[in-house]
Amino acid sequence: MPVAKLADILARVSLRYWVLVVGVAIALSGAAPQWLSGVDRGLFVASSYLVGKPRGTSDIGLIQVPQSDYDLWQSDLYQAGTLGALLSNILLSSQSTIGLVLYKPLPLEYGPADVLLESMAVAAESNGSVSPQDQQARELVSRKNLIQEILRNDRVVLGVKGNLQQALTPLQSQGGELGDIPVWVRRVIAPPAAPQSAMLSGIESPRPVLDHYTIANPHNFQHRLVVSDGDSVFSGFLLRLLYQAKGQPALSWLADGGVQLGANRLRASTTGDYLVYNLASARMAPRINRMSLDEALASGAFSDLVLIARENDEDAEALAATLFSLLMERTAAKPWWQPFSQALVILLITLLLVFVVPRFSFVVAGLICLLVSFVLLVGEVVSAATHGIWLPMSLALFWLWLGFVLICIFQLKQRVWREVVTRADSSAIDQAAMFIDKGDLDAAYQCLLPCSATDEVLAQIYRVAGKLAEQQDYPRAIATFQSILLRRKSFRDCKEKIEALAAMRIAAGRDTDPEVDATQVIDRAALVRPALGRYELKDELGRGSTGIVYLGFDPRIARQVAIKTLNYRQFQQGDIADIKARFFREAEAAGRLNHPNIVSVFDVGDDADLAYIAMDYVEGKALNAFVDEKNLLPVFEVYRIIADVASALEYAHSNHIVHRDIKPGNIIYNPSPYQLKVTDFGIARLVDNSRTSTGEILGSPLYMAPEQLLGRRVQAAADVFSLGVTFYQLLTGRLPFNGDSLASLSYDIIHGKHKGVRSLRKELPSSASRITNQCLQKDPDDRYETAADLAAAIKKAIKRDFVQEARRLGYV
Repeated sequence: MPVAKLADILARVSLRYWVLVVGVAIALSGAAPQWLSGVDRGLFVASSYLVGKPRGTSDIGLIQVPQSDYDLWQSDLYQAGTLGALLSNILLSSQSTIGLVLYKPLPLEYGPADVLLESMAVAAESNGSVSPQDQQARELVSRKNLIQEILRNDRVVLGVKGNLQQALTPLQSQGGELGDIPVWVRRVIAPPAAPQSAMLSGIESPRPVLDHYTIANPHNFQHRLVVSDGDSVFSGFLLRLLYQAKGQPALSWLADGGVQLGANRLRASTTGDYLVYNLASARMAPRINRMSLDEALASGAFSDLVLIARENDEDAEALAATLFSLLMERTAAKPWWQPFSQALVILLITLLLVFVVPRFSFVVAGLICLLVSFVLLVGEVVSAATHGIWLPMSLALFWLWLGFVLICIFQLKQRVWREVVTRADSSAIDQAAMFIDKGDLDAAYQCLLPCSATDEVLAQIYRVAGKLAEQQDYPRAIATFQSILLRRKSFRDCKEKIEALAAMRIAAGRDTDPEVDATQVIDRAALVRPALGRYELKDELGRGSTGIVYLGFDPRIARQVAIKTLNYRQFQQGDIADIKARFFREAEAAGRLNHPNIVSVFDVGDDADLAYIAMDYVEGKALNAFVDEKNLLPVFEVYRIIADVASALEYAHSNHIVHRDIKPGNIIYNPSPYQLKVTDFGIARLVDNSRTSTGEILGSPLYMAPEQLLGRRVQAAADVFSLGVTFYQLLTGRLPFNGDSLASLSYDIIHGKHKGVRSLRKELPSSASRITNQCLQKDPDDRYETAADLAAAIKKAIKRDFVQEARRLGYV
């Protein structure tokens, strides 16, 4: 396998295929490594600086109970007298809602100890004699019953840390009412059952007598509103607190994420999670009303929301801050469409890595990746801070930079392969050049065949094809040009040369290939000669007063040319020298000019009875095809043509050349693609001190300037006048001056007054009259001073009178 082809396959498979496959896989899976959550946490902390920090004291109280008392409450409810006293004081002295933070469920079950104590109290009452033990048993039973009665108060909410217990009553679910979310999306992101990722584990059986609400992730910046056992959704501890504090409004879980609490909707993802801004940093921590157990027992005023926890409990501090965030709506959550947006971003990053990054250098590609990273980071931070929409982008950022590193590695490998290929190509090119110089074209082609399709390699194959064309080996030349097109469809002018060689093959009578049967057959009778110099004549393009113009082919460079001939036989012997000199003057004048709107002269030759000039072959028609009133060009197109001809004349004038015969027949125009060429400098005079003369009338009388008809010295102003006549005729289909004879025509041009163009064609813009009138002034000094001034005036008129066309073509 050629080295170049192997390099292309490796580059294509390694660089694009694998990165594309991995990127699509990451987008579809959406699974991010656990360590990436630290990046998202840092970004969430950064977004907290866009949120206003708490001011003043919150309406949340925290009662800190000594650990010994708290442990006693948790282990033996009969010894929880202070708990009952504390709850009673708060409930009786305020309208506070109380949250009791527990580490395990309270021992509310009816067990052997309860049976023993109650039997002792009943026996004492029936015997009528009460011992101290019986009295103590009665007090303990009464205390436990009182505490249980207090705990059943709606304003008391029990919370248990960890996923060990749950409330008895599930939330109402509105899973079937998702607004405008399509049903198929609902089935994917919001199934009727609660989110599996929020399921509880290790649920004890039987369930407690009282509702115990789960406290999940109390110290994490990501908290949970609801939990699930896989069948039903249950309220979390803080959600239950808010529910009781707000007077028990309607409460339901929304399957597209969030909780409907009365008229308010609390943000949450489809798994019930939400992010807490007031836990993000120390700056966001709210001011909590803290009280000791003794202070709480003696106090008569409490906050609207009171949390009871043991001393030095960081989880209780976090719960208070989370509760404050919920009250102030300073939370953020993933929307239901977050997985889809993440997949889309990763797919776009993959396309960027595969199709954009390899086109640039490492530095530019790195800057592009930095810009994309900045946009993703800013989008994540701003959307969370301003709209509460949390769109974690750590996985996308990770893939962006991992992919960038992979692309850089692959590009380095590709660069090494390219260097190997370049060295191999360079060696093959040198060897092929040696074979070409020796005339061994087959060996040269075989050297170049396994090389890559670079410009240098194709140029050498192009050279081989040209040599074959010079040897008139048309079939092999055509095949060689076709092999170039197989590698690159638009290399140079291979298509045109194949067509030209096929035509020459037919003309030479060597067409045995059925593939070129459809080639247009040339009328050989039209050919004056089968060849002229090294040029092979293909067809006749036109006839003039001095000779014929042929379509020819230059086999040396496989190019079509226009060949203008001058037959000496039509002139008297004494005039041949002057006519011949004038003919070659065209080559001398045009050969000095290199302008896109002036026809190029390639070569000049002379034979016994014939002289010829090989010029650039231009597709299109002469403008005399558009001077009839029924076949006029659009007005804007006429303006554009005259502006380009004026620019070409200005270039010729700056090189001391006056055309002397500007007329529609000497301007070749091709509408699509637009091309314009000024031709026929056959009577141009070199305006320098060595060749100035007067008394000579040369050119077409219909378009001549007055001074030219009078035989006076002709300068650039004469071309301006002739171009003005051409402009007039292209606009109106008429000539400004007429006469039945050369004498009457000359008199009209020298002394007559032309009609205004708008009197002949009313829809023309006023600039048409102004420009033609100034061009057709009798005195050269009254015309435009230079052709450049004429071009500028026309372009200015285009910008004003043809705004849309001017913008389309870049005039404006």
